[in-house]
Amino acid sequence: MRKIIVLIAFFISTNSFACDICGCANSGSFFGILPQGHQQFMGIKLRQNSYDSHIGSQLLKSNETFQTAELWGRFYPLKKIQIMVFVPLQKNVQTRSTDNFKSELSGLGDASLLIHFNVLNTFVDTTRMHSKWNHQLMLGGGIKVPTGASDFNQYDVSEVANINFQLGTGSFDVPLNAIYTINKHEFGVNLNVLYKLNSANNSDYKFANQTVVSLMAFRSIYIGNSQLMPSAGLYADLKKQDLINGIRNVFTGGYSTAALVGLDLYAGKYGFNTSARIPLIQNLSNGELKINSTLSLGLSRIL
Repeated sequence: MRKIIVLIAFFISTNSFACDICGCANSGSFFGILPQGHQQFMGIKLRQNSYDSHIGSQLLKSNETFQTAELWGRFYPLKKIQIMVFVPLQKNVQTRSTDNFKSELSGLGDASLLIHFNVLNTFVDTTRMHSKWNHQLMLGGGIKVPTGASDFNQYDVSEVANINFQLGTGSFDVPLNAIYTINKHEFGVNLNVLYKLNSANNSDYKFANQTVVSLMAFRSIYIGNSQLMPSAGLYADLKKQDLINGIRNVFTGGYSTAALVGLDLYAGKYGFNTSARIPLIQNLSNGELKINSTLSLGLSRIL
């Protein structure tokens, strides 16, 4: 009987990914340090996240890779009002370790809009050296809209049914954001706090509210008319368990912390950004999910 059960389980897993434990590409956008705070720009950011899931299962152990090409921009309709827009294009690939079987989804992800109010700003971006501490505090919020496909059906065990593997969450969510930057001369520190209020989608699945905090130190190095800015810091992500029909999904939730390193270059109207997020401490899905290093590249142009 035991051998029959094992064979049945293997047959099911060979034809599907009945997977609640999975990485998720639908977390809040992380945009790092933006030193030229008075400038409007548009750009593209390339990002890759990967996860190892079902770590304790020989049959379901998998790797999920989420590749994102995100169009984004910053605009100032009024002097103290900043609008940021994010439109991601996703490619999600899940590879099962037992037989290298791959499942793939690609297309438009969930778009977001954030509106910040410039509460405090003593920066003068065109001045290279300051004789005092300068501060900038921005507070705001916005909306994430379900523009990405979400074909979740809790009674279907196919890979498309995996809520964490979808291109979007299927829900309208509200991100709340606070950004504080302080610097003196060429040195500075940036604190970014994002809290995302998530709603239930049409399938009665609700991703847990999410808190993301980053703290980064940076230095501005001027070479002619160009600015080189190395940075390093810490990143933390905290989520409770998701809800399905009001019942907690015990295969979700947890926390992760990571080291952040980055290098930005601004020359004329163009900016080039690269960063890496290296996991330090994590406990996701009760240890069954592991996030790997995240890489990001970006190119922007001042409008």
